[in-house]
Formats: sequence, structure tokens, C-alpha cells
Amino acid sequence: MEIRTWIETYYAQQAQAFEQSQTFQAFESGVLNSEQYDRFIQNLCSTHLKSPQILAFLYAAVPPSVAPTIQHNMLEELGLDEEGISHPNLLRQLAAAAGFTAEGRSQLEASAQEELRRMCTDPFLYGTLKEFGLNVLLEVTCFEWMLSRLSGRMGKALQQHRGLASESLEWFFHHSEVDIRHAEEGLDTVVEYIRYYEFDRDEVEAIADITFRENIFLKRYFGAAALTVQPDPLEV
Repeated sequence: MEIRTWIETYYAQQAQAFEQSQTFQAFESGVLNSEQYDRFIQNLCSTHLKSPQILAFLYAAVPPSVAPTIQHNMLEELGLDEEGISHPNLLRQLAAAAGFTAEGRSQLEASAQEELRRMCTDPFLYGTLKEFGLNVLLEVTCFEWMLSRLSGRMGKALQQHRGLASESLEWFFHHSEVDIRHAEEGLDTVVEYIRYYEFDRDEVEAIADITFRENIFLKRYFGAAALTVQPDPLEV
């Protein structure tokens, strides 16, 4: 199987497992209560508020042939491209609309920063920086692949079941559009990264298996408890 297609099967499996999970179905159908929807917003912000910094790391690590793509994505996240939409600010707008206090929003910033700190201080699972870079690249591009397909549905669920105005949900609707392109570019970037650093198939498979050993979307957006089978969605 071609390497690009093979990598995309990992992304599809992750997205499908997320979409078909009891947790996502409860989220989309309105079974969750306001506190659980707010916890989702909290986890979403913690996951994505520092995306520009993560892209900055990838910009330094990817091959020269695809560096301009990562650079453009980073500038887009910061709102420094032609559209001028800061993605972290869209998340801050979402948190404010959901009723997070100034203190609560500060805690979101601190939580996102702590996630970066964790990435830098956790025991290193890989022998070289190129292997860690592939791990980060796979996760980032997998999120883009999923968001291009499901972020619009998540935004509509929050609009319908959490009562948020569409203007406050622009992060979701924006990503449902731009990540279609990002997902395709991301796959190309992964393939070029693998070729440039001369990974063999076994190395890539080992890193992909580590990256996707748990469902990254359930874990990031709903917490570790969502990775287990839930007999009752309200227990998520």
C-alpha cells in the first residue's frame, strides 16, 4: 500500500472510532448536560490554544520542500495571513461566550501552557528528534483530517444543545473549511518528512502505533475516562 494511503488509514480509523463512540454520539445528540459541554470546551481550548507554538516546532523540523506550507499554517493560526483570523482568539471568544469568567479563561491559558510543558518534560520515548517530530506531525495532521470532517457538526451541536450563538462558534465552522486543504497538505507533508529523514516502514509503523494507541480525539476532548466503554453516556 502506498505510504500516503497507509497513513490516511490511521487517520480514518481514529476519526471513525471517535465519531461512532458513545461519547461523541451523546455530545451530538444533546444527552450531555451544560457542565459536560463546558468541560469539552475547556479541553478543546487546552488542546488547541498553543497550536501556533506546536506548528513553530514543526516548521523547524520539516524538510525545506514543505516548510512553506507549515509556515503558512502557523501564520494562519496567528491571524497573520491574508484572512487575519487568529485561531487562539476564536477559542477565547468561544470560552467567553460559554460563560467562562476571566479567572476561568486564565486557567484555560495556563492549562494549554502546561500541556506544552508536559511535552517538553515527559520522559522521551524516542531515540532522535526526527522521531519525536514525526509523532507530533502525525497527531497534528490527524486532527486536521478529523476537523475537516467533524468540526462543523461539533459546532452545530454546541449551538443546538449549549445555546451558543453561531458567531461564537466560528472556530469550528472555520476549521470545517480550511482543514480540508490542511488535511491534504498534511498528508503530503508526512510523506515528504518520512522520505527526507529516510524512515523505513517498520519505524513509521512503530511511531504511528504509539501515536494512535489510544483515540487521540476522545482523550484530548473528553478525557481519559472516555477511552473506556461507557454504559451510560452521562457518566463520560
